[in-house]
Amino acid sequence: MQTLAIKTLALPVISLAAIATWLAFMVERSNTRAALAKLDDAHLADIGLNYKQASKEFRKPFFV
Repeated sequence: MQTLAIKTLALPVISLAAIATWLAFMVERSNTRAALAKLDDAHLADIGLNYKQASKEFRKPFFV
């Protein structure tokens, strides 16, 4: 008869503060991209972007 050895899975411990910091960063990133999407060509030019470059950035999901 064969026995099955079960190994324990060691998961990293993540603090609530680290999770809250990550969530706040994701919300800020999402808000920044939403603001970028609202800029017109003149404002994009002021920050050194064209619409194609800005579009590539603001279409990314918040977690990337």
